[in-house]
Amino acid sequence: MPMGTGGAKYRARGGPAKRVAVVVAAATVTALVTAATAAAGARSPSASRFGLTGGSSLVAGDISTVAGGKAPGPAPATSVALTPCGVSFAAGVVYAAAGQTVRQVSPGGTLTTPAGTGAFSPLGDAGLAARAGLEGACGTVVDGSGNLIIADGGDFRVRVVAARTATFYGRAMTGGHIYTIVGGGTSDPGDGGPATSAFLSPAGVALDAAGNLVIAAGARVRVVAVKTGTFYGQAMTAGDIYTVAGGGHNGLGDGGLATFAEVGAAGVALDAAGNLVIADHGNNRIRVAAVKTGTFYGQAMTAGDIYTVAGGGTSGLGDGGPATKAQLSAPGGVAVDAAGNLVIADQLDGRVRVAAARTGTFYGRAMTAGDIYTVAGGGTGGLGDGGPATKAEVGPAGVALDAAGNVLIADPGNNRVRAAAVRTGTFYGRAMTAGDIYTVAGNGQVSYSGDGGPATKAQLNEPRWVAVDAAGNLVIADGNNFRVRVAAAATGTFYGRAMTAGDIYAIAGSGHPDLGAPGFLRSGVPAAKALITPIGVALDRSGNLVISEPRGLRVVAVRTGTFYGRAMTAGDIYAIAGSGTIGFSGDGGPATAAEFFDPRAVVADAAGNLVIPDSGNSRIRVLAARTGMFYGVPMTAGDIYTVAGAGTGGDGGPAITAGLNQPGGVALDAAGNVVIADSGDRRVRVIAVKTGTFYGQPMTADDIYTVAGGGTSGLGDGGPATKAELFGPGGVAVDGHGNLVIADPGNPVENPRVRVVAAATGTFYGRAMTAGDIYTAAGGNPVGFSGDGGPATSAELNDPGAVAVNGAGDLVIADTGSNRIRAVAG
Repeated sequence: MPMGTGGAKYRARGGPAKRVAVVVAAATVTALVTAATAAAGARSPSASRFGLTGGSSLVAGDISTVAGGKAPGPAPATSVALTPCGVSFAAGVVYAAAGQTVRQVSPGGTLTTPAGTGAFSPLGDAGLAARAGLEGACGTVVDGSGNLIIADGGDFRVRVVAARTATFYGRAMTGGHIYTIVGGGTSDPGDGGPATSAFLSPAGVALDAAGNLVIAAGARVRVVAVKTGTFYGQAMTAGDIYTVAGGGHNGLGDGGLATFAEVGAAGVALDAAGNLVIADHGNNRIRVAAVKTGTFYGQAMTAGDIYTVAGGGTSGLGDGGPATKAQLSAPGGVAVDAAGNLVIADQLDGRVRVAAARTGTFYGRAMTAGDIYTVAGGGTGGLGDGGPATKAEVGPAGVALDAAGNVLIADPGNNRVRAAAVRTGTFYGRAMTAGDIYTVAGNGQVSYSGDGGPATKAQLNEPRWVAVDAAGNLVIADGNNFRVRVAAAATGTFYGRAMTAGDIYAIAGSGHPDLGAPGFLRSGVPAAKALITPIGVALDRSGNLVISEPRGLRVVAVRTGTFYGRAMTAGDIYAIAGSGTIGFSGDGGPATAAEFFDPRAVVADAAGNLVIPDSGNSRIRVLAARTGMFYGVPMTAGDIYTVAGAGTGGDGGPAITAGLNQPGGVALDAAGNVVIADSGDRRVRVIAVKTGTFYGQPMTADDIYTVAGGGTSGLGDGGPATKAELFGPGGVAVDGHGNLVIADPGNPVENPRVRVVAAATGTFYGRAMTAGDIYTAAGGNPVGFSGDGGPATSAELNDPGAVAVNGAGDLVIADTGSNRIRAVAG
């Protein structure tokens, strides 16, 4: 769907940023701040303002997180959402690498997060690992000192979380803090020089018997020497980096020098002889770089040369036959079990397979040396938990062996870490039967967890809009979880269910998207069973929940009655606008027959009409609640009308004949004027509802005016708002002083920020302002997450989509890319 200027964008360390908006009441934020502070045990700069005891004094202009964003844990491992791309095991603990976090699962099945925030964050080197940013972390290993080593591929580094305060890898470290020990340089590849000056993109990491780091880094396998000596046939200096396999241009290169061969290493392991076993993702093989001359895996090998030991065949899957004649498909990882067998994550074949090193019975089946067998996956009966591993469906990206010999599987295809049990017993807090498969971490969701628990510990996935109901509950459009959720501000019964203050609950959506299926048009079904793709949420004058979606609007009735001209039952969902087809049509007729294209926000005006920015059609449209004249247009109850954006005109003329460009948000000021974030035109504009002077300009009823943006003088902070540049405003709000607050997500030139256009001269959000001028109130620094507890203008934001002002006068920001709601003390 179209994002407008400043919408979908990419940064050096992150993926696509998202657009959201937020409206928050003081009571709701108070409840959530209380929960967040209790959970974190940390200082909140706005603690006193939100009525907390034991907090510090309020400092105007400081920023704090008030909801969301906390990496989960401690929590039952199977209750938390994750998508693991790698798995390892050490000292009874399972480590699941999941891109922006590393999770650990205790022997009893409790999950914690030792590294990463779960969102785009600053690198954070030398700081606490739990506050550091990770990008593409997929490989982990624990060294002999208990340090956690992470292959942080997206940051082009190998990093270490120190187990205690001491000197490791040639530098002083503090326990619990994170440090780069390999990578971060710009030389390619930097062989023979300091590891911290090299350039690489690590996918996996292992340790050899000498304690050297062995790194699978795409086209190369590399070694960082922990001491000076001769390893892998090369003289090495402590702290320097060397290529030991790959980097050549001789094609596959089997039977020749490993450093002359081409590889695509996704993972690496060490066998009992010290040979390097490589998951060669690019060549669909498992390969061995021999460290000494001898016979391994049924082949004569020469030290320093490379050989295929599994895959590369053309005889199909090849189960039960020679491993070298079988086909593998993008193996993502490999491990060596206690018997010397190779355990392979055969990713695109959806199997975990074993290449037997000797003849015997392994994993409950007879195996012949040199042959290959499936031990998990390949089934067609769905997840298959609690049943035979070979009848389950898996999508393995990595494998490891635990102390009992169970096969641990990073299964991103099912958003889980799973165990194929090799014997009957209790593991990770649950009873297991030999040969069966079980989930040990993950709830099957990408980022959905926390229902029935504290909202500040819940996982959201692109929360696009937030509104507040009459009880002060926070209502969230949890966009990519395809649900609407409520963070309760008080204990009571809301939306037909009992809720506890500070906890979060799903009230609409089944977790599956509306893709234009008939489910969109189905009315009178329970909201919890509906297919929805929520973009925005609002509460109408009757307290019903209104949901905007790419194809229109639906409403969840909070009580039984007649609304929008139809009988509704409490708790059920109904289509009130949109035909289910993306497009533009229907003005002047029934709203349910009209076509929409990405309606974003929705807000109810004083007459009960719903005002909708139909972003993809570049219009502001109104669903009339009653018959009358509104915004200069005669309207009939239940019909839909364009009130702005139908033409190509400009400022100072009728709004209906003006041009708009993908409006992303809308608000109403105290006079009832419609304030529009005209994203694509990089302006904030106002439709006057009556003739008068507003925002320092004389305005005529039903005409449109620019009140911020559209200038060419650069950022323009400290000068007139109409001469400043905006960079795709996604949302707007009006505070109690009449100031305009603008979420300006930024672009590759200008960094994300929240800006304020002062309605009067005074001090707002900790800084002096002059009427009519524009100022940055938060952000303005490189994209990321940082700054809590300090001045908001020193903080990093990640695509702030919109803002609101609570009853206490604090700015509340939807910091979407960080999956947080943050507050700036007013």
